[in-house]
Amino acid sequence: MQDTIHMPSPTRRRTLAILLTGTLSAALAAAPAVAQEADRPSTAVAEANAEALESWAADVWRSARSGRAGATLDLLESVPAGAFDAEAGKLAASAERLQANIEEREKMRAERIEEVRTELREAAAEDDLLDGLRAAIEIETLSADTQDIKSDQEVQRLIGLAVDRAGEAEADGDWLEAHALYARLHLLYEQEGTYKDDLRRLAQRRMMLRLYVPERLHDLVNERRIADEEEPLPPFNAVGEDWREKLAGIDDIMVMRAINTAATNHVDRVEIEDILISGLLGVKTLVTTSDLSTEFPGLDRDNARERMIEFLDDRVATLAQGGGRDTFRVLIGTVKDLLDTNDRSVRLPQEAVLHEFADGAMSRLDDFTSIIWPGDLEQFQRTTQGTFKGVGIQIQLNEASEIVVVTPLSGTPAARAGIRAGDLIRKVNDDSTLGMGLLQAVDRITGEEGTKVRLGIEREGEEDMIEYELVRAEIPIHSIKGWERTGADELDWNWFVDESHGIGYIRLTQFTNNTTEEFKGALKDMRREGLNGLILDMRGNPGGLLSEAVGIVGQFVDRGVVVTQEDHRGMTVGRETVRPGRSAVPDIPVVVLVNGGSASASEIVAGALQDYGEAVIVGDRSFGKGSVQHVLQLAENAAFKLTTQYYRLPGADGAKGRLIHRRPGAKEWGIEPDVSVEMLPEQFAEAYRLRQAADVVEFDRDGNLIPPEEPVDLESLVEDGLDPQLETALILIQSQVIPAANPARAELD
Repeated sequence: MQDTIHMPSPTRRRTLAILLTGTLSAALAAAPAVAQEADRPSTAVAEANAEALESWAADVWRSARSGRAGATLDLLESVPAGAFDAEAGKLAASAERLQANIEEREKMRAERIEEVRTELREAAAEDDLLDGLRAAIEIETLSADTQDIKSDQEVQRLIGLAVDRAGEAEADGDWLEAHALYARLHLLYEQEGTYKDDLRRLAQRRMMLRLYVPERLHDLVNERRIADEEEPLPPFNAVGEDWREKLAGIDDIMVMRAINTAATNHVDRVEIEDILISGLLGVKTLVTTSDLSTEFPGLDRDNARERMIEFLDDRVATLAQGGGRDTFRVLIGTVKDLLDTNDRSVRLPQEAVLHEFADGAMSRLDDFTSIIWPGDLEQFQRTTQGTFKGVGIQIQLNEASEIVVVTPLSGTPAARAGIRAGDLIRKVNDDSTLGMGLLQAVDRITGEEGTKVRLGIEREGEEDMIEYELVRAEIPIHSIKGWERTGADELDWNWFVDESHGIGYIRLTQFTNNTTEEFKGALKDMRREGLNGLILDMRGNPGGLLSEAVGIVGQFVDRGVVVTQEDHRGMTVGRETVRPGRSAVPDIPVVVLVNGGSASASEIVAGALQDYGEAVIVGDRSFGKGSVQHVLQLAENAAFKLTTQYYRLPGADGAKGRLIHRRPGAKEWGIEPDVSVEMLPEQFAEAYRLRQAADVVEFDRDGNLIPPEEPVDLESLVEDGLDPQLETALILIQSQVIPAANPARAELD
């Protein structure tokens, strides 16, 4: 059972770190850092002190592992007096630094809340709805108490105005403003789900613009940027933007097969009438998005459009009555009548109607059920493989919407050719990247192994564009990272965050088909150097292959169930277990870091280790994605990802395990940390920037690592309080490692 110190909302929890103020650091600082020779205790006293310190450390860990944060704090306040040597003095100094960093964080929080309250008042005075809602959301995020900002009268007035304006904007075809307003309203009412459907509808409109009339969406976004006095976008780039190619091959059989399978096998067993209603509403969103008329002229014909809308409304009303009819016949009849009415009215391409009908239908089920359409299949397949075919660069859009190289990957065609971090990619083959989106660029740069691609590079200090002709190769995806880079290879890492005490650090970024083997390799390196404790950082890990999650748990646990799968009746239909005798992590203290970006497989690993008592979980509550998706092939170029079960953790002490998934209206979900530690948004952003900068490396043409002119100071993550979650994890493990290495105990043994 979790201690009441953990608040229901991860953005409002008070942290262990703030409660440490004046406890651990004060107790430790009260003892001398190094005993003077004249004051050296007798053997009997030394033995008693060593035993007391070891007992205290065991109690601290046991309490933290059980989630009793309050009891853990009490223990930290009662460190055995006189049981310290120089190393214990370092622990005292670490706790004192944590106290100072937390005090600074709370000062930053208070100052920022006051700043945002001023911004909120100014926005309210000017009826600036977007900025006012933004300020309200930020205040609620920053607040460490449970006060609901929505109860404020000024905020209530802004919400009312925003609801009215969002409706007017959508009616007037101002999709971007309506979407922005509903997005903020949804964030304020996320738990209640009040504006979830509105946000989904506007998101659908925006995605339709992106698919069918991307240049129009580009212009709308650009107009908004200029109105907000932001830098305009570069001219639109149409490379790879033909919706006909992306939807090629879609037919009614494919769509009906997906919907019928969903009605029969989805974990929540949604009635087919409800699924079809949602699909028809998706088509209505298509028909009423006026900016699509440049691509689909039939939408401009008022009579035709109204005839289609009348059919959609009538069929929705009929389906809403239910009636227990033959579901397959209802499905066939609905699709047939939809396509027939379309041919007699707006005459949209059949592929477009079926695409929006199916996407709308799937949206009624859950956020993870979807059809993988022809244009998305290759990208989807990349996400679960341990390799991809390309040249080996990470790219992103900079503030000017230019394609910039984040880093080349070692041993890849890009690294061997001498492409560097910060290079701007101006051309791919003969196509300019000006105005090109990130996915457009990825599609153009990647390709079949052994084929060639030309990149035109603009580099600071070079007058002319540099052209590289690269041969695409199979690029491995490495999901295991350490504390800091030590060499050119992607697995060259210093694995220790605290080398003097043998405390290892592994960042697990996703679960691909080589994750477990890479983890074992890192563990082998650390054990060779002397591993006394381990921090496993899975913050921001979105998940991946279940088999690899089981493999990681198997490095800690030598036998037992990792996770079970439940159907719609709550019956166990599958289980994943650890094979006996495969654990490799020694009996050492382990802390697992999670946050709201930790999902799916990472939640299974953290939850299983928590249930088996193999680790203390530190951070924020995880995302809550605990559902099972099966991928079915719909056609040669399309697939269907359907949620069929929920995951349940193994449980502890014979108790039934927890469901991870965040279901609608749920108040509990995901993995609740044993020790909750909050990071302010600006702390998270700065820590992420620093971590990313440290991971970026440059190579010369021979593949050798080029040392950075100004090395990134990763120690500031801990010492300057940028990452209080990591700092707390480190101190918890130090509280175990330092007493175990007590010289008095070693001498007595």
